[in-house]
Amino acid sequence: MTEREHEVFNLIEKDPMISQAKLAAMLGITRASVGVHISNLMKKGFIKGKGYITNTEHPVTVIGGANVDYQGKSDRLMIMADSNPGKINHALGGVGRNIAENLSMLEVPVRLITAMGGDAEALMVRDNAVERGIDIEDCLILANERTSTYLYILDHLGDMVTAVSDMSITSRLNEDFLRTKLMKIDKSAYTVIDANLPEASIHFLVRHLQNTKLIFDTVSTTKALRGKAVLDGFYGIKPNLIEAEVLLDRKILTDKDIELAGQAFLDMGIKKVFITLGKKGVYFTDGEHSFFRSSKVSEVVNVTGAGDAFTAAMVFGLQHQLKGLDFVDFCLGASGVTVMSKDTIARNLSVDNIKQMIKES
Repeated sequence: MTEREHEVFNLIEKDPMISQAKLAAMLGITRASVGVHISNLMKKGFIKGKGYITNTEHPVTVIGGANVDYQGKSDRLMIMADSNPGKINHALGGVGRNIAENLSMLEVPVRLITAMGGDAEALMVRDNAVERGIDIEDCLILANERTSTYLYILDHLGDMVTAVSDMSITSRLNEDFLRTKLMKIDKSAYTVIDANLPEASIHFLVRHLQNTKLIFDTVSTTKALRGKAVLDGFYGIKPNLIEAEVLLDRKILTDKDIELAGQAFLDMGIKKVFITLGKKGVYFTDGEHSFFRSSKVSEVVNVTGAGDAFTAAMVFGLQHQLKGLDFVDFCLGASGVTVMSKDTIARNLSVDNIKQMIKES
């Protein structure tokens, strides 16, 4: 342990919930430097994860997919069945993993439970988790399998030509594996379930988790159906308009229809309902508060990842007992910061920047 690492460790030992920003201020160094020192301490085994040196409990657990996205973009008009010069980039993805990273950006101690192979992509996911202070101790590691990977090809205009998805490893997050993690998960205040999980796994978690409050990220119309039969077991839900239609077996055409849909979810026993409306914002209801709220975005750069940031902010708001407009504005603010960034996970996502966006909107 270096002298600086020792200083960081001593401060964390005194206050396990201390933020990286506060550590940086106390030590007179940058937050990025603090992150490097914490990463080194984790690699050396001195600490397990942000906020918990000796305690294995986490206020938030996220269960879902983690993958690496590879993008190939042609520099010129595509010639099919031929080699095309261009650029190849990669980025970390996966709804569950994205939500966990967003939570870490909001300084929320978080455990991610996902499946990874024994490949270079798994190392990317792991290294990012270590850097962000995300606990991945309970992930399923399958040395002979491939980490979930998505490959897509864009033409010179940026339009998708084709794509291949290799995400079969997520199916290994099955009942047998999850049963071994139930006690740990149930100690979390909140647990986010990503609809990329197999349907049987979602049902298993809802049936067997008794104490943690469950948040359902619906992901897509097809995958949302995996949780349809157990919606009454969720504390919070965030479908978009089309996903809400599928879950409720009804058309939603007017504002009144949206309000009735929200009430239908409440009638199932769900406590916090967000129905996202794209550029129009969101409808929120919890029985006490019910209202529409417009989006807080002045410029859209990249919509990818906005929903994941929204879900993370939703969990943050619940954890910090935000109410009504403050709660919804925080979620919209997190989504807004993200869509104004070129990255799926906005590098500038923070509680302060979200508050600033809310103030300026």
